[in-house]
Order: sequence, then C-alpha cells, then structure tokens
Amino acid sequence: MSNFYEWLKEVRCTTARETAERLGISIGSARERLRRLERRGALERKLVNTFGEKFVSRVAVYCVKEGAQLPPTLTSGPRAETRMRMEQVADLLAREGCISSLALCERLELKHATMRHIMLMLLSQGRAVEAVIGKTAVWCRDRAAAEELVARLRETAHRLASRRRYVKPSELLRMVRRDKDAYELFTKFVRLSRFDGDAIGPVALAFTDSILASLYGNPIRRSPRKHVYVVTPRPRQDLGGITIKDGADTSVSVSLSPDLAAALAEDAERRGVSAEEIVIQAIEKLLSRYNEVGG
Repeated sequence: MSNFYEWLKEVRCTTARETAERLGISIGSARERLRRLERRGALERKLVNTFGEKFVSRVAVYCVKEGAQLPPTLTSGPRAETRMRMEQVADLLAREGCISSLALCERLELKHATMRHIMLMLLSQGRAVEAVIGKTAVWCRDRAAAEELVARLRETAHRLASRRRYVKPSELLRMVRRDKDAYELFTKFVRLSRFDGDAIGPVALAFTDSILASLYGNPIRRSPRKHVYVVTPRPRQDLGGITIKDGADTSVSVSLSPDLAAALAEDAERRGVSAEEIVIQAIEKLLSRYNEVGG
C-alpha cells in the first residue's frame, strides 16, 4: 500500500503480525518486507520479551532508525530506466520497422525477461506491434509494418517453394541459404548459416514451418522436423498460425479476494489514481525484482 512508509513513520515500531494485518498479506511476506528495509538500514530490529501465563517469548520489533530515509512512495508510470529503454526501442523500431526479440536483447544488452517487459509496456501503449511466427516474436512499429513484413516473408517463401511440387521447412531453408535476397531477409529474424552442411536450429525450422503453413495449409505428412507441404500455384490469403497483436489485443486480468479488493480501492481513492495503475506498478516492481534475482 502506498501509505505503508508514512504509517511506519507514524507508529515508529511494528511487528510482522501487525504489518501483515495492516497490508492484508501473510506474516511471512510482511516479515520479509520488514527485513528488506532492515538490510537497507531504514529499520532496526529488536527482540522484546512478552510474558504469557506460563511462558516468556521473544518477539521481533522493527523500529524506524533515527534520521533514516525510508524508500519514497511509488509514483505512477514506469521507472526512469524503463522509460529510457522504451524510448531506445521505439527509436529502433522507427528506423528499422521490425526487429526480433533476440536482436533487441543483443543490441541493447538486455535479458530476455527485461526486454519482454519493455515490449509489453510499449504494446499496451500502442507504440509497438507483435508478430508471432513459429517460436519467434517479431516487434514492429505499427500494424502496417508487421503486415508488410509477413507479406514479404510469404512472397519470398512462395517464390522459392514454387520450384517444387512438395516442400519441407528444412528444404526451404536450404533454398533460402542459396538466395541472396531471401537470406538477407530471413536472417534478420532467425539464425541461419550460409553453408548447407551446418545444422538448422529448431527456431529457424519453426519459423519457416509457420510461414509454409500460412501459405499451403496443413502438411500432408507430419513427423518431427519433417512436415511436408503441397505447393499450390495460389497460396492461401489468411495467415494461418501467424498472429499479429497490437495494444487493442492485450488485456490483464487480476483476481483479488474481497478484502484485498476493498483495500486496493481504498488505497486508490487515497492516492487519487485508478486501481489499475496500482496493479500495473506492482507487476512492474515484481518483474524488476525477478530480473535482479535472475541476474
């Protein structure tokens, strides 16, 4: 809750149980939150004896240190670093039109979870579009750029495949390797060597398989890494399993117990923001913590 730190300043000292009741969380989560502040030097932990009828027990009490600076209240919107990364990605998309998740991670030296979080933020704001081709996520500046890319990939694949009656994903990739324009286009999104003898990775196979399925429908033969498609003179018009998603396609659903929902509404009213903003901030903070632990 946003007024948690203000409450700590007022009460000066608290226990994990009292904090849990205040925030509507488990005692274990409350204890971890207090210990985190203790490690940052904002709180001091003291063990206090409590006397029962037949025993004496010790309770940990956390008190605000004199002159300590408690963490500031969360403000709405992404953190400064996230906003900076979002603008970097938006500039890349504006220049190049479309770029793969892998290329984004490599260019900006980001972990995949961080990159995914940034792209979902841009997607929710309508500043990016996601095209999913096989196992590859491709990010574009807008839907028109995404549709144009998918059309180019399909046209290139059909141009090469039309030389045969039947085609497999691995065969099409070998043809891509020998075609300069096709190789330049495909390798923007999947790893592919120019040498036929080099192994073809599963991501590249899934990428090509998805394009072939969008052109010619279901394969006539199915086996691992060996789908066989009938090449037709006129490919299908629909995209099949290739999906293009923009901000209008995204939504987040969060289920809360009645008491937590009431606490969230109360907190939102106090802060003068919507409950959705608070939930988004909490998700962003959780993802940031996950990235730090994963690093």
